[in-house]
Amino acid sequence: MRLTTTICTSLDAVDDAELDNVTAEADVFLDRRWLRMLDTLDLAPLVRGELSLRYVLVREGTRLIAVCPFLVTRSRSIYYHYSLEKFFFVSWQDELVRMNPESARWSQWVVRAVNAYRAFARAARSGIDGWVLAASPLSYRGGIAVAPVDPAAVQEAHRAVLDALKEEAQRERLPLCFYGVDAERAELRRSLRGSGFEEVFLVYDNRLDTEFKAFDDYLARFRSKERKSFRRDMRMVGEAGVRFTVTPDFGSLGGDLERLYETTYSKYGEEHFRHPKSFWARLERHLGPRAEAIVARNGSTVVGFASILHKGDDLWVYRVGRTEDQGLDDSPLYFSLVFYEPIKRAVALGAKRIWLSGGTWKTKRRRGAVGHPLYSYMWFPSSWSRALLMPYLSLFSQISHAEMTKVVAPPSAPETGSPEASGDA
Repeated sequence: MRLTTTICTSLDAVDDAELDNVTAEADVFLDRRWLRMLDTLDLAPLVRGELSLRYVLVREGTRLIAVCPFLVTRSRSIYYHYSLEKFFFVSWQDELVRMNPESARWSQWVVRAVNAYRAFARAARSGIDGWVLAASPLSYRGGIAVAPVDPAAVQEAHRAVLDALKEEAQRERLPLCFYGVDAERAELRRSLRGSGFEEVFLVYDNRLDTEFKAFDDYLARFRSKERKSFRRDMRMVGEAGVRFTVTPDFGSLGGDLERLYETTYSKYGEEHFRHPKSFWARLERHLGPRAEAIVARNGSTVVGFASILHKGDDLWVYRVGRTEDQGLDDSPLYFSLVFYEPIKRAVALGAKRIWLSGGTWKTKRRRGAVGHPLYSYMWFPSSWSRALLMPYLSLFSQISHAEMTKVVAPPSAPETGSPEASGDA
């Protein structure tokens, strides 16, 4: 194939039909609806830092065959998942202690060593201050959407995208990261390794397989004691006066969703996305009918929600928020929002997998989720930056994998109550 690549800052010049063709087999974060929404947003306030959203487009003649969104950022305030320096050198300590409290006993001396290395890397102009990040904004996934073509053509399209991203990284003099690649994306992972990218473990996502016909089939997976515990969760929420509805018209509830999301995640600091009222209206407008909200009400008051995105066999619990008022903060409302109600919805939609995102691994594991690895892939525009940063990033990846594996281990017994949140659900 004779392929040409272009870099653009908007997909306005691409019509819906060809974008649908390219993204038909992609997940929801590379779907035409999602990409159209991104083009309408001012992303900087949502991710807490300045960035430039760009796209690699690959064509064979006039036919579009591949699209890949990516970011360029040097912001020091940006959300930590989108910052090389914060993710690998700064924010990991609090996340590690929250995930595994026992690590506090040995992590302090590591912090001092890391801070010294970080200062040296900055002084040496290694590129630690920013990166070119191949990721779909407002998500934890990166990928390349490719039109239906034969496997050899897919590999050529991948190489064309990766070569274009390398040129951008060289132009920006920044490291390049292909972020959040699903372990099952064998073709893309093979292309990345074949193009000189180095694999680093990122995080375990939580996946719950839902190939059953009714909610009771889900409960039947567990022992009698566990089923009683889960039923007690649901009964307690009902007895507290909470009722759940599924609505595709959640934009009108934007003020409530903004308040509940911020209430939930501001407890843990500023390291979370911002989602103002206008964001929810855009999400509904552009992703409908693939976006819905499971809304929890106590009387007429909205006390919690889970936004869900679905496409094909997959359903994502995208964002969660819940009140701390009315005595509901100690109820198992969280479990209904993240597990029980989304499972019921997945059954109704015929989805085969629910993606629950990282964090609270033990809680999610006890309710049937399985840790599913995501990887990132690094490439450096100079041998100097690679020699300085890659050994540290590799070690960071190995330690992260070891620590997360401890909490993704098989469960022993269920618990009730309202767990601490860790990242977006």
